[in-house]
Amino acid sequence: MKNKNLKFCMDELRSLQNRSELEPEQRSRLEVAMRELRKLWRRANPTREDVYRAVRLVSEAILTTFKK
Repeated sequence: MKNKNLKFCMDELRSLQNRSELEPEQRSRLEVAMRELRKLWRRANPTREDVYRAVRLVSEAILTTFKK
């Protein structure tokens, strides 16, 4: 799945992760989300379940990051 929107999302997560005010737990959550997006990126034909799982993990990571 090669997609400019997926690349944009990865870039945004990377920029969030590079913020200095984040705690280690928040950084690790963002890393897990980025890892899941990389897995999605490598799949030739991801299923809906794969996409939904990735969206859930990314949204959890972002919400956790901004909640604190």
